Amino acid sequence: KKYINQSNNSKYCSSSCKYKSYRNGKTYKKRYLEYIKSESFKNSQNKYKLSEHGSKKLKEIRKKYQPILNLKCKIYRKTNKGKRLANYHCALRYSRKKQRTPKWITKKQLYQIKLIYLNRPDGYEVDHIIPLCGKNVSGLHIPENLQYLSAEENRLKNNKYNIGEIYG
Repeated sequence: KKYINQSNNSKYCSSSCKYKSYRNGKTYKKRYLEYIKSESFKNSQNKYKLSEHGSKKLKEIRKKYQPILNLKCKIYRKTNKGKRLANYHCALRYSRKKQRTPKWITKKQLYQIKLIYLNRPDGYEVDHIIPLCGKNVSGLHIPENLQYLSAEENRLKNNKYNIGEIYG
């Protein structure tokens, strides 16, 4: 079908066609990208996530797509790029740990660190009390800064440290 323009000033058959054309244009995309980066967008997203409806919806989505994502991640880790990325992160962690080991540490203390890692109970992980690369504070890789935590507690603690714990 060929569209015959009824009015002289319109090149679209309807307002919905006009809007579709606008969404495909550069102006719309530019404004949309600016909006996504804005604080108001982030605040509205956080408000929705914290709402009861939003949190239920997020849980449903996670439940639905988590197995698919896990499978994709597993496949990606087997590719060359995935292996390189894993090696990079492992090397990065090792170098950070090495940088946070002070020069003044004695051989006895290095041996204590080794024993802490070797004597780790099953189901527990060795954790740095003050994280090696925290946002506000960076700890040292010394025996006094190591503790045993269950995997779940360690994930919850993540890379955080409350400075008030020292003085409080």
